[in-house]
Amino acid sequence: MIRKEFIPIARPYITEEEINAVTEVLWSGWWTTGPKVTEFENEVVTYLNHDDNLYAVALNSCTAGLHLALLTLGIGEGDEVIVPTWTFAATAEVVEWVGAKLLLCDVEEGSLNIDVYKAEKLITERTKAIMPVHIAGYPCNMDAIGDLAEKYGLTVIEDAAHAMGTMYKGVKTGNFSKVTVFSFYTTKNLATGEGGMVVSKDKELIERIRKLSYFGINKEAFKRYEKMGTWFYDIEEIGYKNNFDNIHAALGLVQLKKLDTMNKIRRKIARRYREMLSTKFKFTEDSQEHYHSYHLFLLRVPIDIIGRDELIDKLKKLNIGTSVHYRPLHLHSHYRNRFSEENFQVANKIFPEILSIPLFPSMHDDDVEYVINNLNALVGS
Repeated sequence: MIRKEFIPIARPYITEEEINAVTEVLWSGWWTTGPKVTEFENEVVTYLNHDDNLYAVALNSCTAGLHLALLTLGIGEGDEVIVPTWTFAATAEVVEWVGAKLLLCDVEEGSLNIDVYKAEKLITERTKAIMPVHIAGYPCNMDAIGDLAEKYGLTVIEDAAHAMGTMYKGVKTGNFSKVTVFSFYTTKNLATGEGGMVVSKDKELIERIRKLSYFGINKEAFKRYEKMGTWFYDIEEIGYKNNFDNIHAALGLVQLKKLDTMNKIRRKIARRYREMLSTKFKFTEDSQEHYHSYHLFLLRVPIDIIGRDELIDKLKKLNIGTSVHYRPLHLHSHYRNRFSEENFQVANKIFPEILSIPLFPSMHDDDVEYVINNLNALVGS
């Protein structure tokens, strides 16, 4: 029997608590950057902190964080940055925004995270940074990435858009590299609608990003509407308009309190999928050693039985939402003529098979069973 209600690929987990928090900010009259933003930054640092030496700045997107991190680190024209081909457009485009050369790298078959050994072969004397992406919430091999960075003098900028709450060997993502950038987009594990955050152990770097996020104006500008504030501000350098606001921060503060619980629910659903879906499906990597936060649940479709796109169409008719994360960057028109397909054998092999299926904390048990039963039926299990 076909469900009347569509089961989406993702849905934010919202309760009266989030609504009340936003309402409180609306009535306060202080909607833009203000005390709630500072509180949210501090609470995220407390949540992530492993050794009492972490700083954060909230921004309007993860993309803004990656862009400003590159600028602040002085990466630009003449420099090279290594990025995995298996990621969203933002990870690569920010490199080109600052005028640096993009080096696309193939991925590991098990995790779809960057293949560190192939990355090493791309390094030249102009390579300045590597940007690993924790696909679906499973951590990259941070030991190997750290060793590579130390060997060649590279800066590590982690795209942790999928990895809020992810742990590598018991330590939360955000504690390993020079810069880590999170996303709070509406589908993410911690959702504020739009938003992101840069964390680093380098306080000066964070404060420079904060300044660049608001037209290069000194930090006193954020206080000018307070009682003890002043109208005076100074433009110290050219910046951008990437600041976060109190309304989104209010959402973030409530979501942060629930994050671990929501991630446990995600992991429970993922475990159910792994246990009950047909053995004809393959899954991306999980491990007892690390904590997979399961922003996404990725399947590899048995395309000898049913094509991936055919399966998507059949699931849509059954009111089951899906998506594909991702079409590798080297296959897009903008990059196709700049990179040889033969350098991406793993990505090319897996892309026709990959499929994301519904996974979100408010998903009911009977929705999960409905997805499982129909997937199994469609591959003839």
